[in-house]
Amino acid sequence: MSILEFPRIYFRGAVAWDPVTTNNYPVDKAPAAYDEDDCDSTLDRSPVLGPQVAGFRQAAIDEVLSKGNWNPDGSYRCPFYDTYITGVDLGDGLDTTDSFATAPVGFSGMLVDCEPYGAFSSQLFFDDMSFGIQGGCRIHGRRIERISDRFINFNANPSNNMIAGVASVMWQTCFAKADGLQIDAHDSRALQRLQAYMADDDVLGVMVRFVTYRTVYYNDPALSNKSPATAAAATAHQAALNAGGFQPNPARSLLVGTVGLWRRNDMLTEPSDRALIATMATVPGYPSPQKGGPVVATAFARATGKGLALDFSNTIPCMDRATDKVDLGTLTLTAADPPPAVAIARIADIPLGQYDRAAFEATSGIIDIPLDSGRVEQLAGMDLSIVAADGTAYLVESPVRAVPLQPNLYIDQGETANVAVQVYERGKPVGAGVKVWMSDMNASQATSMQQVTGADGRASFRVLGTTGQIVGWVFQTGDNPTLPIGNDFTPLNYTYTYLRVLPADDDIAALPPTWDNVYNRVLANWASMAPCMDNWLRLNDERQVRSYGGMIRTLTDPANFERFRYMPVTRDLTRGQRTLLYNFLGFQTASLAAQRADGAPTTVDIEALSRSMRVVP
Repeated sequence: MSILEFPRIYFRGAVAWDPVTTNNYPVDKAPAAYDEDDCDSTLDRSPVLGPQVAGFRQAAIDEVLSKGNWNPDGSYRCPFYDTYITGVDLGDGLDTTDSFATAPVGFSGMLVDCEPYGAFSSQLFFDDMSFGIQGGCRIHGRRIERISDRFINFNANPSNNMIAGVASVMWQTCFAKADGLQIDAHDSRALQRLQAYMADDDVLGVMVRFVTYRTVYYNDPALSNKSPATAAAATAHQAALNAGGFQPNPARSLLVGTVGLWRRNDMLTEPSDRALIATMATVPGYPSPQKGGPVVATAFARATGKGLALDFSNTIPCMDRATDKVDLGTLTLTAADPPPAVAIARIADIPLGQYDRAAFEATSGIIDIPLDSGRVEQLAGMDLSIVAADGTAYLVESPVRAVPLQPNLYIDQGETANVAVQVYERGKPVGAGVKVWMSDMNASQATSMQQVTGADGRASFRVLGTTGQIVGWVFQTGDNPTLPIGNDFTPLNYTYTYLRVLPADDDIAALPPTWDNVYNRVLANWASMAPCMDNWLRLNDERQVRSYGGMIRTLTDPANFERFRYMPVTRDLTRGQRTLLYNFLGFQTASLAAQRADGAPTTVDIEALSRSMRVVP
């Protein structure tokens, strides 16, 4: 039942974002740029070789002012800081006196985009996460899979109009009781209750869901896009970069989150509760969303032993930089029988005091609606909505959704990916026979692939990676999908996944394993895009590279792809580059094996399908 079930553990704090931003620029948009299909750093449209590394780095610094490249010296690291447990709820309301309250929350990840040009595929690669400290009340979990951003709302705070400061993002991960999950309860009633649930066969472990918002850049919360103050901050940062040394420029966000139960039918990487999706309705007194006004964003609902729980952690937009919530008046939760029925039942009112900033920070945006068991059972087959007093429907339930098992996939050219989805109806897995459509989110033609769910409610698409590229796939269910999706796609309402096919680079693999070839065709690519590597290893120094050969072999092994310290951080080492590097170091080659499924549907060539569906300028 996800984090909406009891017990819940709430936390809040902040996170720093320190990605390299130079690879956000396509080859034709900036001198120092990145070719995401060929996995090449480029300078003036040509792949960077050893002699061009210094020129690339200087061009990236120049782009701080000319292109808005705010962090060419990033470390990719994203740690939580000032983050702590704020309270718990065992089903009787918020409790801030539990022994676990005020315990610190520890997390450190590497922020990497699967699709570097876009904003919908950010990932946090990490090894573990902890709540509390050793020797005290504590939860410690080992990573199963990287965390991926979901339900990004670029209209969450229009007042904070500085780069992505307008946005809020949802993140989710889980930790398995069968894989080292540790709960040290001591005298914490919340942890004791959580630990007791681990004996339930239906409980797989612990789920963590958090939302990041109100991002600040250049350490100044007052900056706005294209303002004189922003230009001055960028100029000062550029001067520091030109003066030499390592000059990271992390952004910072606030966060709220919840820890709860991970049940057998819950998705690992994103909510699979009942989804109340955004209608993109204009909020009275504000511009329309199309003109940059605030959006009431997708929420989630789940029945509990006390009634109905609503996850509004990413839902109510902010009215100012202080993150006060927009006053939408008293909202109403309504329910209706599925079409063609027209009767609508009023379930409960949600006054401002239940969704304002204070309430949001206290319970991480979760709102409990007390209902008797009979009423809860009645709602199980009805469509939920959130409606304003003037009749505006801000959220409307999408009852059937296909949720990808993996939000972002990587394969080598020539390998086959198994793109799988689990279909849910009002938060529960469906059975056999539900149609699932998969289409390119950039399609310009009404072309798609279709599969049907099996008895487990899953559908799979076998996709062959015939060339280096990145494709975003959107999933829809039923008989009448929206096609093409390109002009309508929003991550708030559609489920999707990205597939990155790394080019084979067989020509690089065939090169003699000399130092010149390894540096020019492999290491120069890292050295140019990630100056932070200088702090650990001089990639232009053959002696150092050979000395650290064993460690380089470990950190570039595909088996360690999910690990915090995998190299290169950007996860774009091609098979040919790895072969040349390992030949130079005296090791055997490994490949990035794609996940495979026996008996999966027919393979589809995404080069033939996807490229023909895109608009050619």
